Amino acid sequence: MAKILGASKVTVRYQVTVPEQVRKLLGIKEGQTLVFTEENGKVSLMAEI
Repeated sequence: MAKILGASKVTVRYQVTVPEQVRKLLGIKEGQTLVFTEENGKVSLMAEI
């Protein structure tokens, strides 16, 4: 079962904040590009290298 790492609301401009725990886990830095993928109805987030 997947572990919930946080939650974020979508703003009126369709923006979301990446929770701190996720930023630390993926090593996300300001200005970095994030990649969203979909497989079998599930969306994943990856930090682009």
